[in-house]
Amino acid sequence: MGKKIAVVGATLINGGGGEPIPDSAVVVEGKYIVGVGPQVEVKVPADADVIDGGGRWVLPGLIDLHVHIFHGGYVPYPIRGNQMAYAAVVAMNNLRSALQTGITTLRDVCDVDHLDLAMRTAVERGQLLGPRIFSAGRGICMTGGHGSGQPGAVHEVDTPWDVRRAVRTEVKAGVDLIKLLSSHRTDHPEFSQEEIDAGVDEAHRLGKKIAIHAANFESVRMAAKAGVDTIEHGSHVDEESAELMADKGIILVPTLRVKNYIPRLIAEKREKGEALWNLDPKDLEETETWFKRCVDQLPKTMELVRSKGVRIGAGTDDVFAETPFALLPEEMEWMTRYGMTNMEVIESATRVGAEALGMEHALGSVEEGKYADLIMVGRNPLEDITVFKEVSWVMKEGNVVPMSPEWKRRPIAEPMTL
Repeated sequence: MGKKIAVVGATLINGGGGEPIPDSAVVVEGKYIVGVGPQVEVKVPADADVIDGGGRWVLPGLIDLHVHIFHGGYVPYPIRGNQMAYAAVVAMNNLRSALQTGITTLRDVCDVDHLDLAMRTAVERGQLLGPRIFSAGRGICMTGGHGSGQPGAVHEVDTPWDVRRAVRTEVKAGVDLIKLLSSHRTDHPEFSQEEIDAGVDEAHRLGKKIAIHAANFESVRMAAKAGVDTIEHGSHVDEESAELMADKGIILVPTLRVKNYIPRLIAEKREKGEALWNLDPKDLEETETWFKRCVDQLPKTMELVRSKGVRIGAGTDDVFAETPFALLPEEMEWMTRYGMTNMEVIESATRVGAEALGMEHALGSVEEGKYADLIMVGRNPLEDITVFKEVSWVMKEGNVVPMSPEWKRRPIAEPMTL
């Protein structure tokens, strides 16, 4: 038996795609939802703390499927002292800002020296206020492949058995999922089909889902054939790959905002005479060219995958010191620019996110028996998707998230109680 809270009077959008329920009631006991529906049909316990949601909309907590809670991009200048201690502080602040933005769950798709596992432990033990973390630990790439420039963030391997060994090493470390990386900013895949197949087989055999960084046509096609669980970025998708993804239930996490942001950032840096990621001029030019091609291709890719029924998840992949960490609301806005309806976007950031994690039984919608992860906004998100930039109230596992003076990103309001 835990504390009882009832959120009453708000319009409920439950994350499952159904019609909104005006004047709703959501009853929480401890960590879980124990009652939900129209207020006239839901019994609110006499001893519950009642929160007035009148004039607001209540939704499931948001799920960001693609983050790195620490990355070298967050550190524009060298630091003194212990690097991992500084990384932990950056990660902690990123997590706290994500939670107050309404992100109650996130998926860290590889981080340096298992920092994500340490932060996950801290959150689980109540030592740190942050979203629920699903950790990929260290990624797996080929020798010299994408990710190899981040020391401590990846295993560099070269044969199917080396891939399997790396998967086993990460499972031993305690990860929730496996991350492969198989493309850089070229048209060429990095891993062979046999290596991707081995990674998928080993991860699934050990009960872990597998995500893959695959952005060009060939790497996406190989990943789809292998039967990965999610394809990260997937800028270039052909019809064969889209059909395979739909048939196999593979979720695409397109990270739309960051692809549009990088070419603009490079142009701004060039104009100011500043460096980016310590890239030399040739690498910078190749990076700019690649992302411009991605931006040109994205309308076709998004139209194709949607026409084939591929599920789309929401993820940000923001690794820049120049921008806030918690940019899922901006990503959701970009998803509507590529043809998705507001309701589809809400589902992508809630229900589909839970499905990508294999946690649809516990997360992603406002239903009895699921975790009490809730947010409230002040305007109808079906009419204005930008309202997610103004989340006014957050609950994670039945606990109302308080304001914090350390947060500089969208400070949430105190709850209104009756």
